[in-house]
Amino acid sequence: MQKENRKKDMNWPNEADRELYTSEWFGAIIRYFWNFGRKKFNDLYTPKEIKKNALIGWLFKVIFVLILIYLSYRFSLAD
Repeated sequence: MQKENRKKDMNWPNEADRELYTSEWFGAIIRYFWNFGRKKFNDLYTPKEIKKNALIGWLFKVIFVLILIYLSYRFSLAD
């Protein structure tokens, strides 16, 4: 009985939740600018669109990190 109460009282949100939230925001912002503001931001940032936003935001972050790695490698080899 004691173990069950400890599990219920734990604070389950963690760093992965924050990463997902930033991916959602980046995805929504990118989609908003991609549409040149024709769609309202609130229409793009809805529970229905969260999966698309998270995927686009995650891809943006991965590509950005890969570009940073490439640039740091490229300029570290400069003669």
